[in-house]
Amino acid sequence: MHGYGTPEQERLVEQAEHWRHRLIRDGTQLEPGTRLLEVGCGVGAVLAVLGQEFPGVSLTGVDIEPKQLDYARGHLERAGVEATLLQTDARELPFEDESFDHVWMMWFLEHVADPPAVLREAQRVLVPGGAITAIEVDYSTVRAEPSTDALEALFRSMVAGMAASGWSDAGTRLPGWLRDAGFREVDEGERTFWWQNEDLSSQASYAADVIESALAQQAGAEDEELRAGLEDLRSLANHPGAGLGWTLHKSTAVR
Repeated sequence: MHGYGTPEQERLVEQAEHWRHRLIRDGTQLEPGTRLLEVGCGVGAVLAVLGQEFPGVSLTGVDIEPKQLDYARGHLERAGVEATLLQTDARELPFEDESFDHVWMMWFLEHVADPPAVLREAQRVLVPGGAITAIEVDYSTVRAEPSTDALEALFRSMVAGMAASGWSDAGTRLPGWLRDAGFREVDEGERTFWWQNEDLSSQASYAADVIESALAQQAGAEDEELRAGLEDLRSLANHPGAGLGWTLHKSTAVR
């Protein structure tokens, strides 16, 4: 969806830093010695944050794309975080049953064809009573005030692009996927963000970067209206009383 070029890899690192405190750290409890597996670890951006925020956790990451794992090894070394990285398919994890205490997935299930199947495989490698944390957004919930025709076209294009290659509404579906996979004690973890005032400029820039990285891989990415929408999004903070928001889920559950 976003490609594997160096600018995108660097954007993923910046994205993890963007969410370090308000989403990755917030509401997460990991004791030293916890064996954590991140499925779809990509460039190791989230693993690096987890390793820095929760010292003593034993980290393993898997991803299907070798280019991402190559970048991850360098990034984790620079971050001073140790982790075991393996190339594999999330549907067939190369681990024995009950190998991990915690599984983490972030912005991953939106890209897979059968999320419940991936979650069932994650459940297999968890110990009884082990936990899962999964984080996804619903792109249809993104809204801006004041809006423009170009902004609305931009948001519609993002939803359509995500729906064509995965799940644009993964955040809303996530709790149900966890239940379908057999997890229990599902905490839906719905979080609605609405950014204004001093927060708005950085959040609008972040959102524009995410959308632009996806549009760059789609036909029509150079569409004049979509480019105008990106400009409107990046300049949103210039309007008095403006705001930007969306809803995501940081869902947790237990095997």
